[in-house]
Amino acid sequence: MIYDLLNNCEITKKKAIKFLLSKFNSDGTVGPVIEDGFFFYRLPWSLSIAGETQFANIVCSWILNNMMTPDGDFDNGFRKVQDAYAYRNATLIYGAHMLRRYEISHAGMPFLLSLQDPISGGFANNMNQNIPSDDMDIPYSVGCGLACIATGFLNEAKKVYNYLDLIWEQQPNFPNELYYNFSRKNQKIIKSVDKQDDFWNVVIAQQDSYQRWTVGGIAAAFLCRLYLTDPKEKYLNLAVKYMTFSMASTKSQFKYASACKSGWGSALLYSVTGEEKYLNWTEKLAQWFIEHQLEDGSWSMNKLGKNEPDSDSSKIHLTAEFVVHVDTIISCLSSRLVK
Repeated sequence: MIYDLLNNCEITKKKAIKFLLSKFNSDGTVGPVIEDGFFFYRLPWSLSIAGETQFANIVCSWILNNMMTPDGDFDNGFRKVQDAYAYRNATLIYGAHMLRRYEISHAGMPFLLSLQDPISGGFANNMNQNIPSDDMDIPYSVGCGLACIATGFLNEAKKVYNYLDLIWEQQPNFPNELYYNFSRKNQKIIKSVDKQDDFWNVVIAQQDSYQRWTVGGIAAAFLCRLYLTDPKEKYLNLAVKYMTFSMASTKSQFKYASACKSGWGSALLYSVTGEEKYLNWTEKLAQWFIEHQLEDGSWSMNKLGKNEPDSDSSKIHLTAEFVVHVDTIISCLSSRLVK
């Protein structure tokens, strides 16, 4: 049965890559770059894991020639968006490093590391008029931690573990809620003053709504990668805690695109521990990706709980991410096929 699932995941990945390749423009850009900005930052990663070395390098070269600044940032007027600032940079760096484009990955690290809080170890979410924001949330910070692991900045990656541990220890209402945003200034988790801000600060475990269900899975995924570089039990123990929150949350989370990273965390925990509960959860997520893929090979935020029309850039963005998760599932399930 697991071989059938792996085969179906491979088919799903190939369909998604075909969709992404269809969005390349003649000048080497992908989709509506001029209009929508830096939404394609994950493509070097997505294309490299599918063996599309040529197109992955075209994306990297376009970014190098048109967006990379002397200080290692990525902008030059093409960025358009200031949210998830460090995360976008880090994810590009991760993919470029996989392609051995060290003139991008290593050159981009000093600027990225300038956004890390030296006390907690978190990374600024956004840039506000060229100033890093006070808030540092789990998805964006651990994305930067993954870039640190990939490029050999292990001390900085271990600081991200400290940040995750700080957040865990400050939880006021666990397991009902997981607060995941942290203030650099106050060194405390951020609690919403206005309920409208809850989306950016807390996941409410049994609430059926579009939330950032991604939090537990991506934290676990980073901690597993850190454990693989430095096998200390504290990293694995914290990964289990974050993943347990994700797996114990409402089944309604699967109505929403943001459940995707739960499969990332469980796949890596299965690869590391071999525990059946992580295998079962990973198989469930694998089937979720397969069942929600559209005929053209893409995935849709609109079809997965977000009440707004899909744009071309949002479908490219989401599909590039889901390819990565499907590939991780393939990799981790395969790692346990032999003894």
